[in-house]
Amino acid sequence: MSEMAGRYVVVVGAGGALGSAIAAAFTTIGADVRGMDRAIPQNRLDGVEYTAVDVLDDGALGVAFDSERVPWAVVNVVGVEVNQWCVTGEPADELSTQLRLNLTTAALITKHALRRMGETGEGRLVHTASRAALITEGSGFAYSVSKLAVLHLVQLAAQETHGTGVTVNAVVPSIMDTPANRAAIPSANHDQWPKLDDVAAVYVWLASPAAGLVSGAAIPVYGRS
Repeated sequence: MSEMAGRYVVVVGAGGALGSAIAAAFTTIGADVRGMDRAIPQNRLDGVEYTAVDVLDDGALGVAFDSERVPWAVVNVVGVEVNQWCVTGEPADELSTQLRLNLTTAALITKHALRRMGETGEGRLVHTASRAALITEGSGFAYSVSKLAVLHLVQLAAQETHGTGVTVNAVVPSIMDTPANRAAIPSANHDQWPKLDDVAAVYVWLASPAAGLVSGAAIPVYGRS
């Protein structure tokens, strides 16, 4: 029997391609999965219960976390895709927008996840950053800064929970092989992009009891891209 069997896992952003793959991976190994997203997805997975919540609404997010039992793991894949602006060409409000959608959401999820996990003294929180946070080539300044800030949040939260049974980590994927990304970059070598099931497996491991010694990590998942 899987060590995740019967454990309560919350996937925030479960309606997207990656979130759906992660939710499916958890259900496959017997976890009790709750998917949270702004709206209930049309293509719902068997074995997953869904909650519609605006993750930028602090009060509503708190109610959503309080309405269920203490989660063993919370996986956050909320965020927006990079806008390909150069530093000098980005609109004035792009930085605040990206910080709000990528960092503020992660901070609020962290707040409520750790608050609930503190009741039991154990659990796993896994955020999503981006390879763009760690490189200085290309474009998308605001997006890359917002994802770099998520990594700093992970470090601070890991320090805050050090010595407990709670860990906080991040997965750092490059562009992944999804229909939307293929359509956006049709000329790319798609075979080299990380596949969703393989990326989901990294989240599942970080959320497992076996990963209890890992906290504050940023795990790169680049495939051959």
